[in-house]
Amino acid sequence: MAVSDDRKYTKAFVHDLLEGVKGKTLGEIDSSHQFARTKKSEKITGIAGDVIEQSVFGYERDSKQECDIEIDGVLTELKTTGVRIPKSDLDKVKDKVGDDYNVYLGAKEGISITGVTFEPTIQTDFDTSHFWEKAEHLLIVFYEYRSYEAVPASAYADFKIVDYCYNTFSEEERAKLCNDWEIVRDYLQGIYTEYKDNSDRKEQLVGFTHILRPNLLLIELVPAFKKKSTGSYQKPRYRLKQTFVDYIVRGHFDKSRSNSEISLKESFSSFAQLDARCHSFSAKYKGKTFAQLKEDLGVVSEISNKSFGALCVLKMFDANCKRLNQISDFTKAGIIAKTITITPTGGRTEDMKLRHIDFEEWADKDLDFLDSDVYSYFCEHSFLCPIFCERGDMGKRKSGESEDDYKRRLEEESAKTTFEGFKRFAFDDEFIENEVRRMWDDSRKLIHQKTLKWEYIYDKAGNKRKNDSGSYMGSPNFPKSANYKVFFRGGADDSRDEAKSVEVNGIKMLPQFFWLKGSYIADKLKSIEYL
Repeated sequence: MAVSDDRKYTKAFVHDLLEGVKGKTLGEIDSSHQFARTKKSEKITGIAGDVIEQSVFGYERDSKQECDIEIDGVLTELKTTGVRIPKSDLDKVKDKVGDDYNVYLGAKEGISITGVTFEPTIQTDFDTSHFWEKAEHLLIVFYEYRSYEAVPASAYADFKIVDYCYNTFSEEERAKLCNDWEIVRDYLQGIYTEYKDNSDRKEQLVGFTHILRPNLLLIELVPAFKKKSTGSYQKPRYRLKQTFVDYIVRGHFDKSRSNSEISLKESFSSFAQLDARCHSFSAKYKGKTFAQLKEDLGVVSEISNKSFGALCVLKMFDANCKRLNQISDFTKAGIIAKTITITPTGGRTEDMKLRHIDFEEWADKDLDFLDSDVYSYFCEHSFLCPIFCERGDMGKRKSGESEDDYKRRLEEESAKTTFEGFKRFAFDDEFIENEVRRMWDDSRKLIHQKTLKWEYIYDKAGNKRKNDSGSYMGSPNFPKSANYKVFFRGGADDSRDEAKSVEVNGIKMLPQFFWLKGSYIADKLKSIEYL
């Protein structure tokens, strides 16, 4: 593969070119008049990339499965992507500028690499695949997407170029990308081998992106492979997951991250390898009590510590950190590690807190569910669940039992809790399309139709109840756990009226989060075999 002479540059030239546009808006550098197109249409995909390619580098956009440019003889793919400060970090960047501000930037979305190859032949070798030829050497230009809702294409003109970086993948990351790519290749080869008729083959491929999604670590296939109303088929592209791109972005802007980064001493290149390792842990420790695990694993913490189970799992993985979700091998792949405690009958799983809700996205009436941050979150994340079973008497305080005796009983009985093994699950397409979309649609209707209201909690006498802080108890009428598997709930420890820092349709409330219903988790885990 080669590029034309007008797309060959030296690294020094590229340095001067991009240093010259840093700090400028996309509109200021748009010498090729890309934003003039927004007068006819406000929906233009990739307009930021068009400006960088055509106005900065000076070449026309194309859809070829070839690298965009060559830098000092190295074929390089040019990518332009949005970064922004997560809303949770807005307070931290107040009055900060330059590097002190940029260190908090994260990825707005994943990075599309190239289309999945179907015909005339399916590629068989990763090293010579279109995907790796384009992904091996990336030049990524970052612009700051200064909005928390979808904006029209014309608004991109106000977004500034922040910085750029050259990205190559580590051997460990390359192995994971290779395994993901081979999973897609092997699945497609199986379909093409079994179904010779082209129409039958395409019918069999409908929905295959959702089938493969739970097995892919660092890439995702978007959009879904499906038949359009025109009769043609929508075909997917390989895209680096937002969780992985976020890792790349944060590594670029936070040069000190490597000093505190926690990686597994022995990583994994596929979910199959991770599953096998979890299985080996189960074979070694299954059935052992907290008391036995404390001795065998050398856990320093007291058994009564609520995080004792998680600390045991950290020791199994030989990870030198305090929380499972600090492990970069997990965060890159969107794996959320969550310890689950069950009873011998498999019950009493607690509701699971997931993610802070961005109401600015909710306010966008034109935003499609498939383009939402909510949809991306449920598609990209999976759960690795170490399971523990309470075997002792962990019931509530008994009549006549003193406070000290109650605490002593819980501490003694908790030592009988046993490790049962690991289970892993991802949200399937049916759950996302039905449960997540229902929550999304119903909550947005409350906002858009102005039917959102505050619901107080009353006692038997019909009086408003108060909490310990003296504030009246209640919540907005967003989807609740009684009727939804994915629901809203406040996530602040402070229940005072002063802590109600969020306002929607004039109603003040605590910061809201998505939660996953405990009974759903329990039923889901019961249906899954231990790894």
